[in-house]
Order: sequence, then C-alpha cells, then structure tokens
Amino acid sequence: MKFGRLIRMNKACFLACDQGLEHGPSDFNERNIDPEYIMNIAVEGGFSGIIVGHGIAEKYYRGAYKAVPLIVKLNGKTRLQRGDPLSRQLCSVDRAVKLGAAAVGYTIYPGSAHAQEMFAEFGRIVEQAHDHGIPVVLWVYPRGEGIDELDNKVLAYGARIGLELGADILKVKYNGDLENFKWMLKCAGRAKVVVSGGTKTEPAAFLKEVHDIVHVAGGTGVAVGRNIWQDQRPFSLAKALEQVVFHGKAPEDVMHLLH
Repeated sequence: MKFGRLIRMNKACFLACDQGLEHGPSDFNERNIDPEYIMNIAVEGGFSGIIVGHGIAEKYYRGAYKAVPLIVKLNGKTRLQRGDPLSRQLCSVDRAVKLGAAAVGYTIYPGSAHAQEMFAEFGRIVEQAHDHGIPVVLWVYPRGEGIDELDNKVLAYGARIGLELGADILKVKYNGDLENFKWMLKCAGRAKVVVSGGTKTEPAAFLKEVHDIVHVAGGTGVAVGRNIWQDQRPFSLAKALEQVVFHGKAPEDVMHLLH
C-alpha cells in the first residue's frame, strides 16, 4: 500500500475534526466551531492528514486546504445513542475518492453486541478502498458490557483485530503503559499504529506522551484533535507537535514555541 503524503519520514500526524458528529457542539467554542479554522491549523501546523466526515469534506476541502491529505471518516454515531455501540457506514468509498480522499477511515467497537456487523461492513470497505489504491485507517475502540477499554490485554487484542481485518493504519487508545504499547505494536504487525489524542491535557504532558509513543516505543504517530484546537495557542502547539513527531525533538526543546 502506498501512503503518499500521509506518512512522512515513516511518521504520521493527523488532525481530527470528526467530533461534531460523535460528541456534539459541546467540544467546540465560538472560534473552533468553524471547520475552516481547524483546516487552517492543519495547513500551518504541517499535519500529514486531516480527518473529517463527508459533509465537511464536500463543503470545506478546497483551495489551500488540499495541501493536507484528506482522510474521510466513512461511519459515525452520536453520543445520544444508548446501549452497545453501533456505527454504520454513512459515505461510500467512491464518494470519498471523488471528494479527494487520500485515505478513508472507519470505527469498530470490538466487544459490542453489534461488532460482527461492523466487521463485515469494514471488510467490504477495505476491498473497495484497496481497489482504488488508497489506504484504510481503522479506529479500534473495544467497548461493550463488561469491557475495560483501557485494559492492557483488551488494547492488545484490539490491535491484533485491526491487523486481521485488513487495516493499513490503526488508531488506538493509549493507557500510559509504554511496555504494553510496544506489545500492541507487535500485535499490529505490518499495520501502522497512531494513537488517539483523547481529551485535552496540559501541553507539556501531551508532548511528552507523544514523544514517548513515537520515539521511545516506535509508534507511527498520533491522530489528535481536542489537544490542539481546544488549546489557547493551537497554531503554536501544532508547530511544537510537528517538531516532536517528525524531527524527534524533546518536549523541553520545543516549549519555547508556545507563545
């Protein structure tokens, strides 16, 4: 699989803006509710991919924003949904390609009562995307009754599931256990692994975690959203993140960029 500009120097740094559907407007403020604002961060911050749904891609991915490769998220659900999670396909691979996608993304919830349904749907997506010659990013989020989604064994199982289902890049959660993350990378085999940014944390701690994930454990990179565009200095923090991910800078050496 050819990743093109999605991967630079064997590293990836994706900016996610799919939270509007998944979490609702509560994640946003008057400034970052505008998708153009987040796309400007993606361009100026040197991100290797921007993750959005097809609605935002159709209305906003144009002009200078095409400097950043597009990852179209094909499925989604809302937090209003109750019970075991089920996230169905909302956009076809063909439509994503017409919108300019360099890759497509999909979320599965191993452990959900609906997991097999999502597995089957994802299998068809992999086949269609690879026919177009584009990679597939799989969000692997174990969830369901009795599932501890941050348990070491559960996280490692999720990584293996992603490889077995044919994903090219896995987006996984990180529980702070670096040794277990190294095991997750082995479980993921030849699939590349990026870590979800999660909820907003203090910049120094965030950058250190990213540095450890990429340059100590050997992960491919991160797919971050709120930790960047919820920050008071998103453009500066994005530049610092770029230096950490792609150039191996230590967090303490880039803190001066936060102004």
